[in-house]
Amino acid sequence: MRNWLKYGPGWRLCAQSFLCAMAVLVLPACTGLNQAALNSLQAAYQGPNRNFEAVPRNPAYQYMQVEVPGAASLTVLGYVYPNNVQVWYAAKGEVVRLQGNRLLDTTGLNVNLANVQYTQGAQAQQTNARFDVPELGLFNVQATLQLQATQPPKSNLAKRASEQANAGKGLYWYTETVAGPLPAALENLPPAIYGFAHPLPESTNPSQLPLAVYGKQCLAPTYCLEWHRQ
Repeated sequence: MRNWLKYGPGWRLCAQSFLCAMAVLVLPACTGLNQAALNSLQAAYQGPNRNFEAVPRNPAYQYMQVEVPGAASLTVLGYVYPNNVQVWYAAKGEVVRLQGNRLLDTTGLNVNLANVQYTQGAQAQQTNARFDVPELGLFNVQATLQLQATQPPKSNLAKRASEQANAGKGLYWYTETVAGPLPAALENLPPAIYGFAHPLPESTNPSQLPLAVYGKQCLAPTYCLEWHRQ
């Protein structure tokens, strides 16, 4: 399985060290992540199978499996900031930031999301989003997201997340569809999908949702990021 990042010569050397990768990205030092947590991440990359389920976990830390087309990684929660912002680190330098359940930005993927802003929409179940997708040459893209119940997705990661949740009873699934015109590069963009441990009340504000167990958000029509909090 290939790495998420397309390293140049300097990056290849740096990728051998998780802390070095963080320094190059000019991110906050991961002083809260001890060696046991880092070792549990690095273990996911030993051997050909990369069986994330078998990777030893440190109960002091929270983990999240992340998948993009052609690649997967186990990440560890490094920081939690105000407004429910979580920063997740992979052993080889990739970074995923979530605000609640939505992607806030990513670093090190083949396609990345940047400068994301979410604000309350005109209706209770709507959210306005503004974002950049630099690899596609898209900046200041605006969209309206509409939250509603949906059927469970068919991906393997979604199935595993559902099977492991609620003592095997599964998850409750919701989608955020995109309303309004999008740039041509984002035409037919699939909606985001989230799996929650409990059903959401009809009056729930999308900005105040509980943390989902599973999420999927597409950065391009054929490039989606899935995650499973474990």
